[in-house]
Amino acid sequence: MKKILVTCFAIISITSTYAQNSTIGDVEQSIESYQASVLIIPFESKMYISDIDKDLALKNELNFQDIKAKFRAALDRELFIALKKYYKPISFYSIEPQEAIQELAYIYNSIGYKYEVVSIEEVVKKENVGTKLVGKMKKKPKEEEYIEAGIQNGEVVSQVDNREKYMKTTLPNEKLLPSLNEKYKVTHYVFINELDIKKAANDVYQASEEQYQREIKVHYTIFDSTGKEVSSGAIKSRFESEQNDIDKIIKVQFPMIAEKIVTNLLGPDAIK
Repeated sequence: MKKILVTCFAIISITSTYAQNSTIGDVEQSIESYQASVLIIPFESKMYISDIDKDLALKNELNFQDIKAKFRAALDRELFIALKKYYKPISFYSIEPQEAIQELAYIYNSIGYKYEVVSIEEVVKKENVGTKLVGKMKKKPKEEEYIEAGIQNGEVVSQVDNREKYMKTTLPNEKLLPSLNEKYKVTHYVFINELDIKKAANDVYQASEEQYQREIKVHYTIFDSTGKEVSSGAIKSRFESEQNDIDKIIKVQFPMIAEKIVTNLLGPDAIK
């Protein structure tokens, strides 16, 4: 019951804000015929981690619950907009609130999570104001900081694993997707698993990039209607340490992240 109430609060508290911050074309379900439909599943309330909410609360006069709800709805909205170019997206923010609450409670109780090691780092940014999206991708070094537990040189060694990871959705309830398929008739599901907003470690950046001391990390998993994984991972975006305007953070960072997730759904050769 507590889990359902938290979900209820997150949806209802932001519904009006979601509508006000979007154009009609951005939030209403399109009546055009698209090749395929995609259902967006926003992250659970508990899957939000932030080091900067105190700063955001002071700047924007919002409480912590409102900040989380605003980020949650905005990320969903930007995914909806990015998907609209290629699919018919379906958002739980676009349907009747009580139905959305019930459906999301069922989904959250039917899925699981597990950590996976990041194999390719994806960082999105814009080259300059008004220019196109750029995605930095680099393979993670093979010699990551991983030491298996055991005895080395006569000494007991504890297991150490400092490799970067992302949170991945699993589908332990085999009835979940068949149930959703019957109701929503979609070909793909985009699960937003977790949203992290953190102060980045100093050694991550070069001296010329010291102003970028905060990092958004969106963990996601995409399945097709049969439950086959299409893509999963984490998309990162970095912004200035002095930026505490929540609307500006959303406006600049979230569209880039959403576009990259949609690109990964379509595949590397789909968008020219």
